[in-house]
Amino acid sequence: MKRIFIKLLLFLFFSSPVFACDLLQVPIGTPINTAQTKLEFLDVHNADLYEEEASVKYLAAAIDYCEGSQLENADLEVIIYDNKVAGIILTSVDEEFTNEIYEFTKFNINDPGEDAKGKSWKGFKDLSIGNLLVYYTKMEQRGEIAEILKITNVKMLNNTIGEQVIDFIE
Repeated sequence: MKRIFIKLLLFLFFSSPVFACDLLQVPIGTPINTAQTKLEFLDVHNADLYEEEASVKYLAAAIDYCEGSQLENADLEVIIYDNKVAGIILTSVDEEFTNEIYEFTKFNINDPGEDAKGKSWKGFKDLSIGNLLVYYTKMEQRGEIAEILKITNVKMLNNTIGEQVIDFIE
């Protein structure tokens, strides 16, 4: 009986849909050198190119850093300030992929609630935990519905908004 139980546990463990989501493995405040081991697109960061108070926003396809997820159409933005991760943002605007960010948020962070899943719902949900700020937003942007998940913390929040945030362009 014990042997059957162990085999059943092993079967369940190895057949479950486990996926690696590197974007959730990089805490806010992580030094850029450490973050680059999980998010290779940050390798191009060069702090010497920017003013001391500047934040730099890097862009990549979210699916590349969250294998097995449903983030097929989402963009991943990582904001670097003072050589540290200041913010992680997921964005999806394609109407063919409705609730892409909602589903990811629900299963990986916290449930924004059934109302936020509604096609006509637009708004903001604060899913923060302690000092970790987590915001789910659905809004109209250039005639399309945009879903946004922003993760930052109290210390870094001001470095993720405003004119000091520069988009990195290769």
